[in-house]
Amino acid sequence: MQGGGHEDADDRHVEKAGAIRRGPLQIRPFIPNDIPAVASIVREALRENYPTSLYLDIHRWWRDGFLIADLDGQPVGFIAAVVSAEGQARVLMFAVAAGFRDRGIGTQLMNVFIPKCAERGIRKIELEVRKSNERGIRFYRRYAFEIGFLMPAFYTDGEDGYKMIRML
Repeated sequence: MQGGGHEDADDRHVEKAGAIRRGPLQIRPFIPNDIPAVASIVREALRENYPTSLYLDIHRWWRDGFLIADLDGQPVGFIAAVVSAEGQARVLMFAVAAGFRDRGIGTQLMNVFIPKCAERGIRKIELEVRKSNERGIRFYRRYAFEIGFLMPAFYTDGEDGYKMIRML
């Protein structure tokens, strides 16, 4: 993920299957056909393995909070959030596939997600991040997220996490 300046998606070249492909990145709503790609990104980037039903539940709970970064018809990143309380959203998962990081994809996802929260009347966004994920923590800080507190053994593999919070 990349913060700071914005890249024009049309100016990027992406290597795919040995060929140089050119195409704009689109941020679009999740659809059930995205599940295999999203599950693959979750396994690789988040080191978690969730049942298919979870993705459908998240989609049902808040459709505008489940966004896909789509490059030439292929999901390469996503953000999945729910409205957890009145005026509050919780990001459950946020990841970009390894081969597509450092191209501004996470930035574009967040730049669409935060205004969607504001449109919904969300005043507080929460998320969890692995304590070891210094890169992710730096990314979230660029979006005004602050560490709220440590969550011991939060992840299924026993790693500690931080609760990070942003007020809108």
